[in-house]
Amino acid sequence: MFNTIDEVYNYLYNQKKTAPRENLDRISRCARLLNIKAPYKKIHVAGTNGKGSTCQYIKNMLSLKNLHVGMFVSPFVISFNERIQINDRYISDSEIMHYMNILYDFNKKYEEEYNDHLPFFELTLLMALMWFSDRNIDIAIIECGLGGLLDSTNFLDYDLALITNIGFDHMQQLGNTLESIANHKLGIAKPNMTCITTVDDSLKDYFKEYAKNNNVNMIFVNDVKNINVSDKTYFEYKNEKYASSLLGEYQAFNASLAIEAIKYFDKDYPKTLIDFALENIKWPGRMEVLNQNPLILLDGAHNIHAINAITNTIANLKGNRRVKTIFSALQDKEYPKMIKKLEEITDYFYFTKIIDLRQIEDIHFEEYTNKEYEINNDFKNCLDTAISKLDKNDILLITGSLHFVSQIREYYFKK
Repeated sequence: MFNTIDEVYNYLYNQKKTAPRENLDRISRCARLLNIKAPYKKIHVAGTNGKGSTCQYIKNMLSLKNLHVGMFVSPFVISFNERIQINDRYISDSEIMHYMNILYDFNKKYEEEYNDHLPFFELTLLMALMWFSDRNIDIAIIECGLGGLLDSTNFLDYDLALITNIGFDHMQQLGNTLESIANHKLGIAKPNMTCITTVDDSLKDYFKEYAKNNNVNMIFVNDVKNINVSDKTYFEYKNEKYASSLLGEYQAFNASLAIEAIKYFDKDYPKTLIDFALENIKWPGRMEVLNQNPLILLDGAHNIHAINAITNTIANLKGNRRVKTIFSALQDKEYPKMIKKLEEITDYFYFTKIIDLRQIEDIHFEEYTNKEYEINNDFKNCLDTAISKLDKNDILLITGSLHFVSQIREYYFKK
């Protein structure tokens, strides 16, 4: 029996996977034993980057039609509660405790009977589904945790699949080629389903072949053009002009994917509501503006695909301004490539350390750059130092990991 939210989190984060997932039998069986029903419409979202903001765009649009919209995403930036939402309300601590007390007892009995237990992500997913059911939602937007084919979210039957893009990340689990990674993501596109994607041209033939072999209605988001990033992300899609409050060229594609998803369910959805949803979206830690003058940007890019995207965005914003970058990353990421790419827009690096189980004990990020740098293992002191040395025309970019920007963000706003 949990009496505090800290007890819940201590239990949850200690529920580890004992072996790589080989099928979806466990999550399916547990949902059945818990009598979890999901009669509402469901959208499944996979991809290397952009899943969270795509989910957020869709949630904003659907909410404007007075629908009760559940959303399950990961990871979080501000608090665990972000993972499970209905419209603009996060699941509360008391609700988390309520469902986790049920799941704690269930997990103990399950382990006794099956010599197995539910790990963190599956417990969190079941909690979300139980809350959605009790709150009688109309539609759920569910983001894959990792991959797609064997992701525990894939045990449900969905009305629509979305795949944002394919890049190199989680190669240990998904494989070392784009085709192997794509195959895992495509696992959410099941026979007789519609899948909408912003995958780039290099993988379109692979997607088309998969669609043909699996009887999937594959829709490619094309015709995104005239992208301009300044105070907002301006773009055209299918000859209509749009603007997103989230910065980044890639946001034009995420927003266009969300527009296609909305049109799939409601072909007459008003453009005025789309415009309002796109221009009034907030997504912490994704090209988030912490300060305007000097410009301080926070982005949780944690793989080379995402770093490429924010580098392109900063290059367009930079002009004659000097860019300083605070960087840290987890040990299982391709940080040498990430730093090399960031060199293209960075004039000065601050390297620091993440407080995380996967932190790099002795950071040597400086080995991968020829730019000026300094090392400060205390990220709080590193941030304070970097801000104190900013000129009004400088840009400070903070990036490398969602875990890292979450810690930076919490410290920044507490100050």
